[in-house]
Order: sequence, then C-alpha cells, then structure tokens
Amino acid sequence: MTTRYRALYAVLAVALSLSSAGCATSGLASLPLPHPGEGPGGYTLTAVFANALNLPAFAKVRLAGADVGQLETLQARDYTAVATLRIRDGVRLPEGTTVELRSATPLGDVFIAVKPPPDAPPDAPLLSDGDTIGIEDTAAAATVENLLTGAAVLVNGGAVQNLTDIINGAGKAAGEDGGKNFRQLVDRTTTLLDTMNARSGQLDDALTGLSGLSSRIDAKSQELADLMAAAAPATGTLSQQTTAIADLIVAAGATGELAGKFPSIAGTDTSGRSVVADLNTVAGALNDVVLDPAASLAGVNRVLPPIIKASASNSLSLRGTIDRLILGHIPD
Repeated sequence: MTTRYRALYAVLAVALSLSSAGCATSGLASLPLPHPGEGPGGYTLTAVFANALNLPAFAKVRLAGADVGQLETLQARDYTAVATLRIRDGVRLPEGTTVELRSATPLGDVFIAVKPPPDAPPDAPLLSDGDTIGIEDTAAAATVENLLTGAAVLVNGGAVQNLTDIINGAGKAAGEDGGKNFRQLVDRTTTLLDTMNARSGQLDDALTGLSGLSSRIDAKSQELADLMAAAAPATGTLSQQTTAIADLIVAAGATGELAGKFPSIAGTDTSGRSVVADLNTVAGALNDVVLDPAASLAGVNRVLPPIIKASASNSLSLRGTIDRLILGHIPD
C-alpha cells in the first residue's frame, strides 16, 4: 500500500512540476521588456513615411540635436509607414515642420529629426495634439543596403581608377627629376611677375593714357554721334553698291591674274627686262618731252589725222603699195 501511494505521489509531483514549468514560461514571455520612455504628458503627432526601414522601436525624436520625444507606434497603411510620435510639453513646432529619418553614423541607429521651417514667423500657427505631417514633408534615411551599394559602385564603377589615372597624369605632367616641369613653370611665372613689377610704371602710364583717351572720347561723344549720323548716307550708299563693289573686286582679281602671266611679273623672264622697268622708261621719256622747252607737237599733229581717219569706224582703213608678192610653189 505504501508503495502504491509513493508511486501516485511521484506521478502527481511530476505532473505538477510540468504544469508549473509551463505556466512559468508563458508568464515570462508575456512580461514587457524595459524600454526608455518619456513619461506621461506631451502631445502626439502622426508622420507618414514612404519608407521607414531600420527604424527601431521607441526611436528618439530630436530637434536640433536634442531629444524632444520618441516613437510610440509604427504601422503599415496603404503602402506607407504611419508613425505616432509623442512630443514633450513645451516643444513648439510650427506648421510646415518637416520630419526626416537620420542616423548619426553610417551604421548607427536611425532616429527621427524634426526641422521647423527657417522662415517661420514668431506668430506662426503651431502643431497641436493629433496633427498629421504628410508624406510630402517627410524623408527616409539612407539604408545600409543603399550605402553598401553606393560604396560598391564607387569602388568597382571606375571612379577610383579614374582618380588613379588623374594622379598618374599629374605626375607625368610634373616631369621627371622631382617635378622639373613644375619648377620651370614656377620660375617662368616668377620671371613674368618680376618683369611686370619692373614695368609697373609703364603699365601705370599706359592705363593713365587709356583713361585720358576714354575721357576725351566721352567728352566728344556728341561730335562722334553727329559724325556717325553724317556718315549714315555714305554707309547706306555703300550698302546699296555692295554688289558693284564685289564685282569690281572680282574684276581686279582677274586683272591681277592676267598681269601675273607676264614673264617679268611671274619671274620666268631671263632676259633681264621688266614691264615695270619698261613703263618707267616710257614714263621717263614722256617726262623729258614735257620738260623740254623746245618740244613741239607739230609732228604729232601731222600724224593724228591719218590715224583718226583710219580708225573712224569698227574697221581699219589702210593704203599701201606691194611691189612683189611671193606665194611660193603652186603645183599644177
């Protein structure tokens, strides 16, 4: 009998132990974990974010680096993150305040930063309990994934290689022997500055003269305006005769091309004669005739009538006597 009671007591003890262990485990799991809190009071604001990834529970709300509240709840609603913020009493946030998710370090915890508008007047209306900051006034923080992706693109996308090429190119431009080209550039720059410093008086005189010229031109501005007004008809005439002037230039060019065919001008004459020299000779002879007091035009006057008569029309009239005409051998 005693053995039977002992077995029954053992079974009851095991069952009681198992049930006690199960109740104890459920009780510990249901206990809330400690977390920082703001205490009672304050007012709540609702902020809508497009992305609240990596935002921890009970995240701090900071204004200009100071803690002014914390995150109470975060819910997903219509593909947005709706956060309820509890702000301490005495914190005045004007309407138009923006909310951003930031992190103090690239891998640090994300916090909520509130930023009032910089141009808000002192009497601007304030946000009150239950107000909502829309998604257009919120911004999400850069995620760790985005940071790592950007770093990978920076390293593997060629930026580092391009920087290396730039540094190598600068080294080649500097020249060998410890930057010989740079030293020469510095030396030449120093020489230029020394020269300009030595001629500073001349530069000052030139600037003074230029200033005086500008003053005189300014004083004669009315005369210059009258001159331009008087030259307007002439410029108008030149504008109207642009085609004729262009034709004249073309004709002068053609004349010059033809004159260039003369051996003396083209440089192909080996006789030593020259058109210019011949013209000088003729001009000298005519000048001697003009300066000779005994010169008479009677002989010229006797020659002119036959020439005028012979060339009175578009043909030439001549009279001559042929004593002998030889045609050569004419076969039968």
